[in-house]
Amino acid sequence: MSKIVETVLAPEIKSDTLFDDYQFSFKSGHSTGIGLCTSVFKNTVKHYTQQGSHVFVCFVDLSKPFDRVNYWQLFVKLLRDKVNVDIVRLL
Repeated sequence: MSKIVETVLAPEIKSDTLFDDYQFSFKSGHSTGIGLCTSVFKNTVKHYTQQGSHVFVCFVDLSKPFDRVNYWQLFVKLLRDKVNVDIVRLL
């Protein structure tokens, strides 16, 4: 059910906010799949190891990251980005 709601709402939620070029998710026209992230990671490690460098990696578990979201701040930001009030109310 949530995927249906997401599909209906996604075209209505646009933002003028600038994103980092290396952000993989929630960016129009870009993949959120793990395959792209893994590919970039592997190519980066390969580049530095071929140059004779050591590569140190730290992985962070972001399970359930939205458990800590301040929804009021999120709603205010959506409204500032001119997202329709009815959509914000639905969320």
